[in-house]
Amino acid sequence: MLINRKNVSKNVVIFCIAALAACAGIAKADIGDRGEGQHQHHNFKKFAKKLGLTDAQKVQAKTIFQGNREAVKPIITSLHDERKNLQALIHADTIDEAAIRAETAKLAVIQADLNVNRAKVAAQFRAILTPVQQDTLKTLHQKKRNKEADTAPEE
Repeated sequence: MLINRKNVSKNVVIFCIAALAACAGIAKADIGDRGEGQHQHHNFKKFAKKLGLTDAQKVQAKTIFQGNREAVKPIITSLHDERKNLQALIHADTIDEAAIRAETAKLAVIQADLNVNRAKVAAQFRAILTPVQQDTLKTLHQKKRNKEADTAPEE
């Protein structure tokens, strides 16, 4: 099977850009110090109500999420810096393919760090839930994925 290197490279770049775009909302939400605190607080209240969290669970969840904010800030800062670097490379007068690939690879590593962090925080959150609440959470996530799939643009 012959693999077209140009198409593979193109797909890798597209994947990385798509992953970064998808993560932008997560990264923005994780920072929480850019005037979005009220919005996040409202979403947490709605989410807590849907899951039927007890007051003790709400306190535990807030502790988990607030503790994560400090841990994720340097990762987010790095993400923003590297994205600026990539944009500068993309819009430079001359194309430096190797530099663009290297910068894209850096972004992929940072994105992976964010994804691992997100998985760890999600596991900590699920650990405070009852089995019924965990099932409800799975259902909410599935509904969200279905909704995103329904609204995704077709290729």
